Amino acid sequence: MFTDKCLLMKAIYYDGKTSQPYDAQVGILGNSLTISYENAQVVWTILQIDYSSFTGKGKTMLKYGEFPHQYLEFPIDSPLFSALENHLPKRREGFWAFANELAGAGVQGVLITIAIFVSIAGGVYFLLLPKIAEYAASQIPMEAEVELGKQFYDSFVGGMEIDKERTKELQAFAKKIDFQTGYPLKFTVVKDKQVNAFALPGGNIVVFDAILAKMKTPEELAALLSHEVTHVKERHSLKGLARGLAGSMVVSVLIGDMNAIGNILVSQASNIYELGFTRDMEKEADLEGLEIMYHNNLDPKGMINLMERLHEEEKKYGVDKMPAYLNSHPMTKERIDYISKESKDHSGKKNAALEEIWKKIKK
Repeated sequence: MFTDKCLLMKAIYYDGKTSQPYDAQVGILGNSLTISYENAQVVWTILQIDYSSFTGKGKTMLKYGEFPHQYLEFPIDSPLFSALENHLPKRREGFWAFANELAGAGVQGVLITIAIFVSIAGGVYFLLLPKIAEYAASQIPMEAEVELGKQFYDSFVGGMEIDKERTKELQAFAKKIDFQTGYPLKFTVVKDKQVNAFALPGGNIVVFDAILAKMKTPEELAALLSHEVTHVKERHSLKGLARGLAGSMVVSVLIGDMNAIGNILVSQASNIYELGFTRDMEKEADLEGLEIMYHNNLDPKGMINLMERLHEEEKKYGVDKMPAYLNSHPMTKERIDYISKESKDHSGKKNAALEEIWKKIKK
């Protein structure tokens, strides 16, 4: 219970109808707070006053009444703070103060709360869960990934016609290049009109014969293989699949069932061709592929030429009519630009062994 006081203290008052602040004189009389401003006066019942979530940074903000609330603002070192401090509810902090504001905002507060919840949930799902899923995929041991890769390979190549002779020559070609990886790499040529190649988990690289037909030099093929091997080394296929299966992957991580992760990924093996790598993944494969070419003293111009071939292929289609096998990669003009910039100070030599095998592949 307050004793009667006539002392008037300064504060800033907001009537809840507009955002206009009013200089006010505040007095305490019994269980009431009187607020005088301009030519008006309001009375607050002290037991119904609450702290606002906007309290902080050296100031106190009180709120009163139904939404839209009235507010009273004054410094923490004000005598009003000392007079009221022990007679108001315990001040809520952080999120709970904000939640209390919404709770008092009626239907509008409920709608705001729902909107915030949906935004947070959406942010977690689209931003956080895919990252967790990628992390889960990155924790799969290489041996397990290689076993998974065999199942992916069987599903992916099962319905295609393998060019056995070119596959043999492509394997020989790849053995002449040091890809700096511990993965057991396997290269396969399939007969298909699509101008494309694809990296599968665990070390399998599938090259369509149509893209071989477009190439003019062995350096272009070396660039293609270096790019695709980087996808394997960085586990881009696994990570891409994991992003698409984020919910199931995260549940498996939370319950500690790592075997389930493999089963989830294998269940989607037939969909891996529809997988699109992110722009960052493609750039990483391009730039690390260049590093492989530098390491093997191969002319990086081969990668630029390869991209120019793909760019010519892209120009045959409108954006809306781009086939899936080209649409899974970002537009190559941008890639040509950054590859040219990155490789301008590098050069390489002709590799006689690659030249010889290349002639057999082209034949």
